[in-house]
This record gives sequence, structure tokens and C-alpha cells, in this order.
Amino acid sequence: MVQYAVRYCGPGPGSVSSGSYENGGVMKRSLLCIVLTAVMLLSFVGCSGVTKSSSEHLEDYVFTVRYHDDFNVLQLTDIHWNVNSSIRSSTGYLDKLFKEVNDHIVAAQGASAKIDLVELTGDTFMLANSYHLDTFIEYIEGKAEEYGFVYAPIWGNHDRHCLYNPNELAAKFMNAPHCVYFEQTDDLYGRSNYVVNLTEDGTAGTAAVWMIANLDSGAAFSETELSISKDYDYIRPEQTEWFIKEHALAGEDVPAIAYYHIPQDENEAAWVAVTEEGAQIRNKFFKLEGFADNGNEKYASDFIDRAKDHNLKAAFMGHAHNVDWTFEQDGVVIGLGVKTGTELYFAHIDASSDDEAMQAGLASVGIDEDFDLIGASLVTLTDRDGSFDLEHLYFNERENGDFAAWVKW
Repeated sequence: MVQYAVRYCGPGPGSVSSGSYENGGVMKRSLLCIVLTAVMLLSFVGCSGVTKSSSEHLEDYVFTVRYHDDFNVLQLTDIHWNVNSSIRSSTGYLDKLFKEVNDHIVAAQGASAKIDLVELTGDTFMLANSYHLDTFIEYIEGKAEEYGFVYAPIWGNHDRHCLYNPNELAAKFMNAPHCVYFEQTDDLYGRSNYVVNLTEDGTAGTAAVWMIANLDSGAAFSETELSISKDYDYIRPEQTEWFIKEHALAGEDVPAIAYYHIPQDENEAAWVAVTEEGAQIRNKFFKLEGFADNGNEKYASDFIDRAKDHNLKAAFMGHAHNVDWTFEQDGVVIGLGVKTGTELYFAHIDASSDDEAMQAGLASVGIDEDFDLIGASLVTLTDRDGSFDLEHLYFNERENGDFAAWVKW
């Protein structure tokens, strides 16, 4: 069994067989990644029928990054880069968004503070082709170099709704120098099941301080080009078992956060608590879509229900463009990330609307003007004890000066 003290996806210009990012703490083993990527590509085309037992190879799913207090995790979701996207306008928007986030972090934490990790929580693409894969990865790699972060992609339903073979996107992520991502031929459902452990010095040789779990919430698109079927999906019981075992490996006292794309049916308990039982929600409540939209008994996930007993502090997801709310259920903060960017549909918040839910949302965030529900979400891990801050950014481009509003949960 090959064990990874640390994994890093490479190669890149000037890459070496080992090394580290001074401020990011991710060690690079580029030569190993080249070999492993080649092995994966062979398995993609049927040259390898070996299926790895996830429970017997837990270390193989782990990346490590150096922890520090006020570690910043930026969630971007549902970008929907597609064949109709204007690369110029889309990158221009993201340029402004990244600068706004960076300036906000520096203003709050000091000149040395930065974005540490970007979670891309699905639907980064939709009906995209190979050109769009290349342009987006080239763009996000440039931002990673500029701002000093690494990024973790998660698959959404529309990432499989494509004009490319999904294996092509997987290979590109695995070879991107600042990307923490890896796939294995294993017994776990889906693709993006892996862990980012934040450790004292960025290696597996020291204790984990936080665990960030990425899970593939699935979508029943075929794994081929030109897939047009659509069906939502869920986190399988074996994925929950895998999370529990990975958490035990990191340490039972280690606080954990999970990121995935599709809100699960178990989230419905939070929705019912607010809409039917009168539970109070502190802010960011725009009742434009339900909190869990699978709506099918066969999609009954047990992830949060079981993971909450294993120090899960929060679960953040995307997928729902028209809603932005966060709720604490049985000690777990469950939240939807703010849809990033203007592609496809999003909510238009009307300050003059007589809709009670919209007015309640506006009052909770302290905004008294119209805006579009797009932007980003920022989690700041403030301490080793499991405490964190959550802020949502609403960012709108405007001719008379861009609109940016930060709301703390």
C-alpha cells in the first residue's frame, strides 16, 4: 500500500519532487502525482480492474495543509461556466470578487492574512467543452498563484452535464499545480470523496487540528460525453461510513466541516423547523426555494444525522440558486453557499416587495436596497476548539460602483 504523508497535484512550471508552499503548507510530490495520474488514466480506459477498499486505505484520501488560527475557507459554488459564457466578462467578475474577499480578509485580520483554501462546491461547469475546462483551470490557477491559496473541487450534477468526458476534467484537476484533488478506483460512490486535514506543520506527521471533508453528493448523469439525463442524488451510507472512519483516523476530538453540492433530504428537518414550527433563523432567509430539494424517499441521506456524533461542526453545500440561509440543527450549522456569478438563474431581491419572507430576509441582513443574490461564502476557522465565523458576501457589478455587502452569521 502506498501511503501519502501529504499529496499535492502537479506538475507545474519549476515543480520539483518535493517541497512546500511557505504560506499554504501543502507539500508537493509532483513525480508521484504524475505516476499516479498515469495509473488513473489507464484505469479510466479499462486497463486496470483493481478496486481499492476505501476502509483499508484511508490515508490515500488525505491531503494536508498547514493550519493557523483565522484560516480562511472561501466557498464558490454554481459558477456554471458553459459554452455560452463570456470568458472576458466572467473572469472580470471573478477578478473583482476575489479582490473584494482578499481586501475584506486583510482589513479584518491584518496584512499577512489571505484566502487559504477555496472550496468549489459543484456545478463549476455546465454544457462546457474542453476549451472551457482549460480556460477556467488556467484562470483559477492564476488566482491561486496571485492570492496564495489551494483549491478543492467537488462534483455537482451539471459538471457531468457536459460536452467533454468527465474523466478529462478529473485528469485536468489532478494535474493542476494548486489543486488538491485525486480520484481512485475504489468502492466509494462518486468522484470527489477526499479529505483536507489541517495540521500543525502541513504534514501528516503532526496532529490534525481541523478536518475538511469533501463528498460527491452525486447526480445520475452518465459518465460520458453528451449526457442529457437528469436526476438528483444523495450521499450514500458507505460515504458516511467512510467519513466516520476518516474522522477516527484524524482524531475523534478533531472538529470537522463537510462540503458537498446537493442539499440532502435530511436537511428538510431544518426547513420544517423554520417554516412550520416557527423556529427563529438569525439572518439570510429568502424563502425562494426549499432547503432540501431531492424530495424523493430513495434519496434519504444519513450523513448529517450520523456525522453529528463525530464532531461535525458544519455542512455547507450549493445547488440551490434562489435561496440563502443558514440554520443550526442539533449542534451542526447547515448552510447554503451564495451562488457565485451571473450564469444561469439567481434570485433578484426586491426591497419594495410585499412578500413577507423577502422582507424578513432583508431585515435580517440589514440591507434596504435591491440586489442580486450572488457572491460567495467565507468560513474563518478562528481556533482549534471547533469555533468558526461564517460570512456571506453579496457582490453585484454596477455601473455607478459595485455593490458589496458582507453579512455575518
